[in-house]
Amino acid sequence: MSEPIEDLIVQPPDFARIAAIPSTNSYYAYPRLTCLAPIPETIRPTLETIWRKDIHRGRDVVAYRFTDVYVAEEGLAFDQSGKLLAPTRTYHDDEQIRRAHAAVLTAIGSGSARTLERGILAKSRGADNYGHFLVEMLPRAWLARTRFGFPDWPAIIFDEPAPVRDVARAALQVAGFAPEEIVVTGREPVLVRDLVAIDGLTSHSTYLSPHVMQCFDTITAGIAPAPEADLYATRRPARIREFVEEPAIAERLRTMGYREVEAAALSFEDQVAAFKGARSVVGCMGAAITNIVFCRPGTEVVVFTPSSAGETFFWMLAQARRLRYREIRCPEIGPQLWAMPWDRLIDVSPAELERLLTRSTPSEPPADRKPSRLHGGVSAFRAALARVWR
Repeated sequence: MSEPIEDLIVQPPDFARIAAIPSTNSYYAYPRLTCLAPIPETIRPTLETIWRKDIHRGRDVVAYRFTDVYVAEEGLAFDQSGKLLAPTRTYHDDEQIRRAHAAVLTAIGSGSARTLERGILAKSRGADNYGHFLVEMLPRAWLARTRFGFPDWPAIIFDEPAPVRDVARAALQVAGFAPEEIVVTGREPVLVRDLVAIDGLTSHSTYLSPHVMQCFDTITAGIAPAPEADLYATRRPARIREFVEEPAIAERLRTMGYREVEAAALSFEDQVAAFKGARSVVGCMGAAITNIVFCRPGTEVVVFTPSSAGETFFWMLAQARRLRYREIRCPEIGPQLWAMPWDRLIDVSPAELERLLTRSTPSEPPADRKPSRLHGGVSAFRAALARVWR
């Protein structure tokens, strides 16, 4: 029988916690919500609990400094005895932790791991996704340099897939990292003699520190906005959580005056510029829409979302940026295409989309009753996201 997963994890020693900075409270508003298909009752109470939480109490952002640790998978850090340091667990599931643990024990036994003298941990679970790197990892590297006193330390990032790795490099360079100060590592264990890890900035779909937006404002201050435009943020080349009739949808939006932006085909700076200049943004839930963090406060944002998506990430980004956010929960069609059960195509016709964008469609009013917590409420919701991440 394998060792219980919690027995593989340890809290860092007190001396490893080297500094902390506070975060102010955040104040969020219930989303403007349109449901073309009902949100399943299996997730609605928990979504309601999060949407109705108007005050998000600030949490300390904590810097840890570890010596002689092994970094494996998407940012798991293990000590010399092979124990996982808890702040680096993020959303890794049990299988990933066990796989990393076995690889680290092998590396410790052989003494053959690649060695880095020092680094800032800028990879964690979800590092293969542009949106998660942008919101959850880039700000850690920036804070380590600007607030925690490690101004010339390199950032350690994930090596796959290549497009995300390359845009991560570009984003870090905009944040002040020289090309030689960006170190790419894969899933195999790497021994880091001196490692800085930042914790407390985010908890996916339940918490977002104001320091994240401060990071974006600071590092992109020198990037001029593109000419004003209404943007359609296409999911292309992805076909997950995309419109069933995407070519027809794109054509209809062009006739309505929207400029199509394929974020995956743009440089990081061009993505920033495009969304800085946006009058409004329309698109399906996904990595490209994460670029709304660069929009000006007050920008209109409409996100088409699978009806069963247990996801509040984009609403939280919009609230933190003070955008005029509207979420349209849509019918889903076809087979599951990725890790999450809602990773299917979105069934909205071009005519329906035009009606939604050109007419005033009232949001669903909040119910009078306070929603119940389903299966432990937010804690269970976060645990479910950790099990089936994307």
